[in-house]
Amino acid sequence: MRILIFSGSREIVHVMVPPIGEAYLASYLLSKGHEVKLMDLTLSHDSRRDIEKVINNFNPHVIGISIRNVDSTTYPGNLFFYLPVKNIIQYIKKIADPKTQIILGGPGFSIFSEEILKDLNHNIGVVGEGEYAFAEILKYIEKREDPRKIEKGVCFLDSNGVYYQRPPWYVDNLDDLPFPTRDLLENDAYLIDPMKVNGATWGNIQTKRGCPMNCIYCSYRYIEGSTPRFRSPENIAKELDLMVNNYDIKNVFIVDSLFNLDYNNVKEICKEILNQKIDVKLGANYAPNKDFIDLMPLMRQSGVVHLATGIESLSDEMLRNMNKKRATDDALLTSKKCVELEIEQLIHMIVGGPGETLETVQASFDQLETIESFRGNLWQGDGDLIVFIGMRIYPHTPLQLIAEQEGVIQKGENLLKPRFYVSPKIKEVELFQIVRKYGAANPRWMMPGLGFNNPEGFAEMSDIQFALYQK
Repeated sequence: MRILIFSGSREIVHVMVPPIGEAYLASYLLSKGHEVKLMDLTLSHDSRRDIEKVINNFNPHVIGISIRNVDSTTYPGNLFFYLPVKNIIQYIKKIADPKTQIILGGPGFSIFSEEILKDLNHNIGVVGEGEYAFAEILKYIEKREDPRKIEKGVCFLDSNGVYYQRPPWYVDNLDDLPFPTRDLLENDAYLIDPMKVNGATWGNIQTKRGCPMNCIYCSYRYIEGSTPRFRSPENIAKELDLMVNNYDIKNVFIVDSLFNLDYNNVKEICKEILNQKIDVKLGANYAPNKDFIDLMPLMRQSGVVHLATGIESLSDEMLRNMNKKRATDDALLTSKKCVELEIEQLIHMIVGGPGETLETVQASFDQLETIESFRGNLWQGDGDLIVFIGMRIYPHTPLQLIAEQEGVIQKGENLLKPRFYVSPKIKEVELFQIVRKYGAANPRWMMPGLGFNNPEGFAEMSDIQFALYQK
């Protein structure tokens, strides 16, 4: 069958993300004998023209549309990405052959599958990992059977508009999956810094799926499950070697929720990269953890030059309230080691969560000012730190229950349109004031929700972004 996959994200302001989930799906479907085309609409300057052209030329039997994020998770200023994606989906449904089955999926869709299906009056989608579920859907379509009968991985509306969701379909052994197909991507188009059109480009890799952490605000457990499934170090190194030497992708970001979930796993991956002599610069999402400090020199030696680090708070009380199983010393010691090893850090902080007070914010920021940062010239943009005000309330998270219990939201409230939690122990205006106060003293601390300390060229890039939404 001919399968056309759209990556519906059009976000270029913060980062241009290679659609690795869609590339995994395309690769798996190719391995099953299907003909596949992948279009990343992030790279489109005229989405309607490009959509119409590819549909007319390829004449797909089935169309898949992936929704990556529904909003920017920033407060009080928020970008609602779902609206332009919704316009894309509606346009595709308008011009495609009515007989062509359209399947929705992606992480953003998985979180809000019921809300999105009902909003679009659409009948079917995939929740969670898509490789096995999508391939099964194609089998049903080929046999002219209703794919809503599949018992795993699908969600749907019945003829009366009632929503149903089957259990997710996880890939137990990730080494069984073929590598994401990069032949269908414009690999040299993904800029590390979209505001530097002649700057470095990057690719991404996933070394595991699933997260056992239970941070109150995070939806990773819902999307990927709570049991980590690790790729073998040999499999990871083989893909990295392919990326570097076959596709000339020299800068690779590890997109796992957390790269350092398991000490021995990280150690073996780094050793395998060194054994295979892969010359690559790596970035990763990394949780502060003093138990990993003695491993960080090996990480640096194997190519790690950048860590996106979720410190979140430097208040032990707030870390407990967020279900973080660590202390503030973990962040301070890890950050110190990063400076020693010349590893860039992009630190994420969250203020305003459950139990937050002006005192805990100030105590956290005072300690944060003692953290030094090494500044390289690759991954780091114009800021060392991003401050998020309040917490985006996602369904299926502990924060949703907290917000319901405290009356911040109604039980069962539709959360597709962004809602944020701010501690009732602190007035919002006072929270904004203290954030701006510390931001004024630390110009490298970015506060996107307040539009404060934005990097140079941000406003101009935003204008380009919004112009693209109209095309």
